[in-house]
Amino acid sequence: MTTMSTPNGNSNTNNLPSGITTTDSLFRSIEIFQHPQTFGHILDAGTGKHSLRWISGLIHAGKATSYTAVTADEQMRQSVYEEAKALGIESQGKVIIGNWFESSVSSSEEPNDTSELCGDEVYDTILADYLVGAMDGFSPYFQDLIFPRLSRHLKPSGRLFVVGLQPIPDKLPGDADVFCRVTKLRDACILLAGHRCYREYPVHWIKRNLEGGGLSVMSVDTYPILYTKETIGRQLNVAKSKLSYFPSKGLAKEMEVVIEEMEKEVKVIMERNGGTLKIGFDYVIAAEKKSTGDSCGAFLGLKD
Repeated sequence: MTTMSTPNGNSNTNNLPSGITTTDSLFRSIEIFQHPQTFGHILDAGTGKHSLRWISGLIHAGKATSYTAVTADEQMRQSVYEEAKALGIESQGKVIIGNWFESSVSSSEEPNDTSELCGDEVYDTILADYLVGAMDGFSPYFQDLIFPRLSRHLKPSGRLFVVGLQPIPDKLPGDADVFCRVTKLRDACILLAGHRCYREYPVHWIKRNLEGGGLSVMSVDTYPILYTKETIGRQLNVAKSKLSYFPSKGLAKEMEVVIEEMEKEVKVIMERNGGTLKIGFDYVIAAEKKSTGDSCGAFLGLKD
């Protein structure tokens, strides 16, 4: 998956400010929007190695002072911690494991907001990098509460940057529809394995919930995505990786045949289209915490 470098939004990339630390289109747009203001103390609310590398670049360039990186997955925590050491930023921050909402899929109770996570810490900048889409795998049904929860840790006039993927539609015209069918096949395998799929949310949902959570939306940029045979193939590899968890070997064997047939079809379609298909877009939304009035933490019955 390649994000095209030209945004359909408000940021002007024709005259880049000096000192941009990354070539990544999405993170670069955040730096452009933030310029000349620095990022200060950063909370990476759903961390990964990619976002940590960007934060490392900001710290080494003097554009950020420190960080807290949060993940709900222990394996990811270990991986990100080792990356922090390799990047030379171990002493400037911390990598912690935690879930913004402890929950059970079958629970009918109100969420426990795990108030101990990050405690009373506040940050100048919060990054939610594909966080909302990943929540269905860790704390499903509480996506509508995540922005008020994060805003408790954001200083007045601090900024929250949301990076996400516009959901892939059920069907698209022409050859692009093959990717819709690939994602359905991938998700079917995930579910048959007894695991949970990620669930992406569209721009209008994110904007509505940011504004409902006491934040002002300042900018929205969208970036078309170019898919290659390899990036589509990775989705099919996810499907293959779930076969060993299927309830029966017979079902797994039949699904393996379906995946192989899909791989052949993808190869033909991608060759016919010169190796790429433009499908959907990533987005970057910048929001600012209101400096006056009621705290959006009141949405959860909490005060800053």
